[in-house]
Amino acid sequence: MSLSDDLAAHWQRTAERSPEIRDAYEALVRDLAAGGVAERGLRAGDPLPDFELPNVEGRLVAARELLRRGPLVLSFFRGGWCPYCTLELKALQKALPEIEAMGAGLAAVTPDTGSAFALAKRKNALSYEVLSDVDNGLGLSLGIIFRVPDRIRDLYLRLGIDLGARHGGGAHWLLPLPATYIVDQAGTIRHAELNPDFRQRMEPFSILALLRGVVANKG
Repeated sequence: MSLSDDLAAHWQRTAERSPEIRDAYEALVRDLAAGGVAERGLRAGDPLPDFELPNVEGRLVAARELLRRGPLVLSFFRGGWCPYCTLELKALQKALPEIEAMGAGLAAVTPDTGSAFALAKRKNALSYEVLSDVDNGLGLSLGIIFRVPDRIRDLYLRLGIDLGARHGGGAHWLLPLPATYIVDQAGTIRHAELNPDFRQRMEPFSILALLRGVVANKG
């Protein structure tokens, strides 16, 4: 099964189990699409903003360090609490050997902090960098951050998902759009996949195909 198949199957189970969650999530996706959040993000040809973020081990990792080896796949996910993100993280792990074989790197970025984002790496046996976008600084620079509507915040809290606590920001309920960037070694974004529908993610085979083109045109 493809990643899209796995995502669709999970959504079908969720929608059948809880009409409330189904209706709330569909309304959120409609509102994000209508608000044009994805259209405001950085695109191909834009430079990747410089950054230095902590990894699971507590070490600061800079953009220049990730790009030193070669091109970079940078994936933003909402947090370890998100099952769609978990499916994507595992799919990226499976693609990691091919990514590295091309001389490229992979890193995932989340607004989760502390033990929350460390657990995402450990639980899913990820061997690539997982970085914490503290205060959503990098996401804001990329233009992919939105404020969680009150009705979704209330739903998440009833489901035991407290983003304020997970992000260390108290009352600030912000999330990134799920996004995948393919960046060349010079730090220029060569592809940006932004989708207001968090139930859909970029397929690893599409990432690999685009990455091959970036590697082939290097220099």
